[in-house]
Amino acid sequence: MIFNDEQLKQAQQAIVNLQRILLQARKVHSPAEYKVLAEPILLEIQQREQDILTYLSAGVTEPSLAIS
Repeated sequence: MIFNDEQLKQAQQAIVNLQRILLQARKVHSPAEYKVLAEPILLEIQQREQDILTYLSAGVTEPSLAIS
């Protein structure tokens, strides 16, 4: 779970890093090897993306109007 903006940035960077790993793996592994290697990484990316969406959608409230 993500609780603050710093953790959000870390999750976003982790996704970028995992995607880079997959891009490199596609170049050096056979399709069968890549499928086995990629599956848990893709699941991790999905989980982190879900955590990001949950964080970004939580606590959304209408701005309060200041009454003078």
